[in-house]
Amino acid sequence: MVALMAGKILADWRKTRRLSQLELAGRAQVSSRHLSFVETGRAQPSSALLRRLAEAMELSCRDTNQLLLAAGHPPVYGETRLDDPALAAVRQALEVMLENHLPYPAAVLDAHWNILMANSAQQALLTAIAEEAGPLPATTNIVELVFHPDGIRPFIVNWETVAGFLLRRLRRDLALRPDPKLQRLWRRLAELADLHALEAHTPQIAEPMLTLQLRLGGQLLSSFSTLASFGTAVDVVVEELRIEHYFPADDATRAFFHDGAAAAPKQRAG
Repeated sequence: MVALMAGKILADWRKTRRLSQLELAGRAQVSSRHLSFVETGRAQPSSALLRRLAEAMELSCRDTNQLLLAAGHPPVYGETRLDDPALAAVRQALEVMLENHLPYPAAVLDAHWNILMANSAQQALLTAIAEEAGPLPATTNIVELVFHPDGIRPFIVNWETVAGFLLRRLRRDLALRPDPKLQRLWRRLAELADLHALEAHTPQIAEPMLTLQLRLGGQLLSSFSTLASFGTAVDVVVEELRIEHYFPADDATRAFFHDGAAAAPKQRAG
């Protein structure tokens, strides 16, 4: 039963990666016949074999652990909370990245787009939105805030374009990793907007980067963002962390954030 469960998960991942048994067997240096036996539950895979197969399919630490557990093997990667003392050095590195990006907004996100940490500029921006529109919805999920009519959505001038872009990114994430939490997020967004219409909305964009255009306090703010991650992570939580940095797309937006930094004292990220 255990072997059958692990084999099904393995086959699902192989198909998600659009690999034939022959292709995956070649990458993992195992016979395609043995791989077929593993997928059908006729052979009990060793931990070493499953790790080779996971590496060949470029599975994340979390998904590698899931595959091993399904086969009755212990996980090989830790899953440490970000506030755990063991991750003190990682948290300090994140704080440096957030602080060094001031006066522009930056935040640390998990794999499901929840805000885990934010610098003072990001916090001040969300506070300014709340002061103008009232309390924001009780969620830490930045994508849900973008879609929510009581969240950031009313402030985004090019909302359809931004929302469509986020949906396509979320669909790509789901194609690579059919995560139940991401699936729940998709269903939640479907309660807030017409996802089919948004996915079909593909306007012509002349700029090299998609800009987020916010109208706040009567001023138009234009910014674009980058996503960074830890390249050598061997922990589930650390591997999934993403640091989003926002940059001004014009002089008016640059001046807005510099003026705000001059007017307000720095806050510690977190």
